[in-house]
Amino acid sequence: MLGSIKYNLSNLLNFRGRDARQTFWLYVLFLVVIQYLVGMVMAMPMMGGMMKGAFSAAQQGATAADMQVRLMAQMAGYMRTSMTVSSIVSVLAGLLLMAAFARRLHDSGRPGWISVLTFLLSLSSKAIVWSKMNEIVSTMRSVSPENFETAFAMQSKLVGASRLGYAAILLVIVFGVWPSSPGTNRYGPPPVRV
Repeated sequence: MLGSIKYNLSNLLNFRGRDARQTFWLYVLFLVVIQYLVGMVMAMPMMGGMMKGAFSAAQQGATAADMQVRLMAQMAGYMRTSMTVSSIVSVLAGLLLMAAFARRLHDSGRPGWISVLTFLLSLSSKAIVWSKMNEIVSTMRSVSPENFETAFAMQSKLVGASRLGYAAILLVIVFGVWPSSPGTNRYGPPPVRV
């Protein structure tokens, strides 16, 4: 696994040649684990702050409805930071994956530009969500137990962005598992497993 990670990190700008499935997927696993670790590190202080606020509200005798309103307001405060860091990490992971995905596409005889298309789909998804950030934060601040419909209405506005993001993931999965071309193809000799 470490060999695959080292190989891909040392070939970040190499869009030529071919990569074996195993080399590619071990690298993808590495990127996914890094993304989840960053998300967890980012979420811990936020969750701690929310729990502290909830305990404080409970000690002050707040009702369940009041606690929900306070929690939603706190979540809104963290939302901008969370979305910003998440978007940056996701874009970086996409950039780190592009060359490896192009080489994986080459291994199955497919053109490497599909990796750029996949990155652009993911980037478009992030841009749509980013453009709605102020609306998302203000919606989170205004949500109460009586008007959860506003939160659901906000989510429905982001369905298109989610679909673009999922389309990018689906392209990586489908072309990432595609069988290798036997022997030498127009992109070079068969890859050596790292």
